[in-house]
Amino acid sequence: MSSMSDFLSSFTEFAQDVSDSEQSSDNGSISNSDAEPEMQDFEGEMQDSEGEMQDSEGEMQDSEDEMQDSGDEMQNSEDEMQENNIAKTVDNVVPENQESERNWQHIGPSKDTAIVSRQCSLTTKSEHIQTIDESFHLFIDDEVINNIILHTNNKAKKCMSPEKQWKPVDRTEIDAFLGLLLLIGRYRESKECKHDLWNIDNALTRQFYAATMSQDRFEDIFKYIRFDDPLTREERKADDKLAPLRDITNIFLKNCKNCYNATETGCVSEQLVTFRGRCSFKVYMPSKPGKYGIKMWTLCDSKTFYCCNMDVYLGKHGNAPEKQQGQRVVKQLTNFWKNSNRSITIGNFFTDLSLGEQLLDEKLFLIGTVRKNKRDLPKSLTEIGNRSQYSSEFLFTDKVTLVSYIPKPRKSVILLSTLHHEHNILSATEKFKPDIISYYNTTKSGVDGLDDSIREYSCRQRTRRWPLSLFMHFIDIAAYNAFILYQIKYPTWKSNNTFKMRRKIFLEQLGKRLCEKNIDRRARFENKQIELHKNVVRAIEATGRNIIKKTKVTGQKRARCCFCVGSNNKYATICDTCDRYVCGAHSTQQRQILCNTCNNT
Repeated sequence: MSSMSDFLSSFTEFAQDVSDSEQSSDNGSISNSDAEPEMQDFEGEMQDSEGEMQDSEGEMQDSEDEMQDSGDEMQNSEDEMQENNIAKTVDNVVPENQESERNWQHIGPSKDTAIVSRQCSLTTKSEHIQTIDESFHLFIDDEVINNIILHTNNKAKKCMSPEKQWKPVDRTEIDAFLGLLLLIGRYRESKECKHDLWNIDNALTRQFYAATMSQDRFEDIFKYIRFDDPLTREERKADDKLAPLRDITNIFLKNCKNCYNATETGCVSEQLVTFRGRCSFKVYMPSKPGKYGIKMWTLCDSKTFYCCNMDVYLGKHGNAPEKQQGQRVVKQLTNFWKNSNRSITIGNFFTDLSLGEQLLDEKLFLIGTVRKNKRDLPKSLTEIGNRSQYSSEFLFTDKVTLVSYIPKPRKSVILLSTLHHEHNILSATEKFKPDIISYYNTTKSGVDGLDDSIREYSCRQRTRRWPLSLFMHFIDIAAYNAFILYQIKYPTWKSNNTFKMRRKIFLEQLGKRLCEKNIDRRARFENKQIELHKNVVRAIEATGRNIIKKTKVTGQKRARCCFCVGSNNKYATICDTCDRYVCGAHSTQQRQILCNTCNNT
């Protein structure tokens, strides 16, 4: 560009000189003899100028070529920037695998980090349980039930019609309600009509439902049950979408963490609580049986499937998607396991090299599958090339081990582990699998095992309210966790039965234990102004209980004893069988009042 400006300035001076010379010749101030040598000099200067102009044109052509090259480079740079922006919009996807900055080696570090095996056990909070219902009440404790009683009564008083007076629920009745839910799930009757469930002529179990409470009472509690204060709900929902169930959730999760010492390995995965009603954070997961519902991140013991911790997925916070969501979820769920030297098995959604290094600093080991589009993944592991089936390739750093395994032709699986640091390969009968893959397959099914167990005998009923649907999911988990604790406390209980059969027996006994107090209260006619229907009496008697009627009421008619001939003494005591008046000397009062004749028969 400098040569171009020099050329223009010289060309301007030259044109000015030519103009001055022509003007002088026109004025005739120079003679012909003197002008000839000057004209020769001028022609020489013109030839020199033409040469300079040719050189300048060459320089201009070179400058235009340089500008064209610069334009091409700028276009290429814009294309690269556009491609990078497109790549950033995809979650952790890059157009080409990039070599990691970590120092990968083909030989592992010489250190032994073999995890120490440990048995699951009870904590100081749970070691004193004696009965089945006590183990259940470790999770659905007094704080949870008192919360339900308070807000359910407030809701019912506000919404129930004046013609139908609401009888406040109490602890005994809430226990009975939960017991009926568990029994309905145990007998797989969740989808049956409630009218059929309370038909005592169908089966003995139906008589137990009718003996516990009436169908109308069960449906009223199911309709009005609430878990929070509606007056402050909208304010709390502005910051927390789980506000209608947040208090119950926090208490329940605290109890799950404080009642159980897990084994040496856990599993983090996702659950789907099936729900098709209105919910702002409902998701669609086609791989799950229900497809639509509320997604939950769950931490389970890989051996017993005990639910240790959970987190409800509440959708996006604002318009921007959450970055490194998988890392945040795993660290949040396993935070109370810090410095315990446990291993965590996770899926490829969560697995990341930096997450493994961070957990290792907290004395937790990580094992999981890795997506092939991770930025820090070495390119040599993602390329299959000519590798044969059942072959493995290892890469190591001081903290992390990566292995690429070929289970099928042209298909590879990549796993990360901060627990394994050797080239351990299984035998030919195991398809030469690396030890990392074998360990992963053994410990990956904790959450799926819990899902399968609670789905088979779930107490969940149809509802359009997501807080109630989620609460019934908590009841299922509480019943399963209580079963695990009871098994630890009494390892020989029903030991001759299979695990599945023991759980069925546990659910049945738990449901009946929760209902017993309410059945006994109905049998004693507490707070009853009218007699029970004969079908209810028959249902209560089918449970092995005798109806105890009130024998004396103020203002009741009095009559002579049917056995005291000639006596004028009158009594208000009536035989429960023949309804004749009797005195104390001619009657027996145990659970029932029977005259001597009826007692002998």
